Amino acid sequence: MRIRLLPSSCTEPGTLQPLTTLLVNDTLAIDGGSLGTGLGLPEQRRVRSVVVTHSHADHIASLPVFLAEVYPFLDGPVSVLSVPEVIGALREHVFNDLVSPDFRGIDLPRGGGRGLRYVEIEPLVPFEVEGLRATAVEVNHTVRTIGLILEDDRSAVVVTSDTHHTDEIWRLANRLERLKAVFVDVSYPDEMESLAAASKHLTPRSLALELGKLQRRAQVLAVHLKPQFHAAVRRQLAGLGRSDIEVAEIGREYSF
Repeated sequence: MRIRLLPSSCTEPGTLQPLTTLLVNDTLAIDGGSLGTGLGLPEQRRVRSVVVTHSHADHIASLPVFLAEVYPFLDGPVSVLSVPEVIGALREHVFNDLVSPDFRGIDLPRGGGRGLRYVEIEPLVPFEVEGLRATAVEVNHTVRTIGLILEDDRSAVVVTSDTHHTDEIWRLANRLERLKAVFVDVSYPDEMESLAAASKHLTPRSLALELGKLQRRAQVLAVHLKPQFHAAVRRQLAGLGRSDIEVAEIGREYSF
């Protein structure tokens, strides 16, 4: 399994991450925050499915841009997968012909139907997407949000998405014999724990508490660092003294 955190900053693309998209095996995107800007056009055309973890802007911001760019080249719809609340938000507030065209109603110029289809998924009910086995798991954020467990025949990877203290995703991670990595939200430094708790994100200190629930060895890759606090979060993560925790390198392809 190959996973890459896409760049989202034009000024400092290698360090700052105001938007979020993880690209998996070139064809699956987790979230659409930087999907329309963080890939070259040939790479964008390979993406056929997008799992949206929740409806916040930094996770969907460039999804309309992506669809508009790949639309002329599609021979079938892009699948957008999520829980009903997220799909409802996209349908009502984004792909509504006011903010963005509703690509479900536009025939593809090369044939193959329409440009967009929604696929509803349910937490804890496994589904197949782009050759992977996936399971959505509800996490603890300010809106309904899912983390993901991704599996192939060699490895399993957990993506928490945005979350504060949570339990179920760790419980399920402990069952994964081939667990290789966890991509986890660490947004704020320790001194901003009250803000992190109110906005339902983790700090380095609260991440350490969460990892006490993980009973398997895995590479822990911190993502979603708020740009203004990137340096502080990185420093505090290093201060935990754990060799299994690192900040995910933007643009680097990780293989598991």
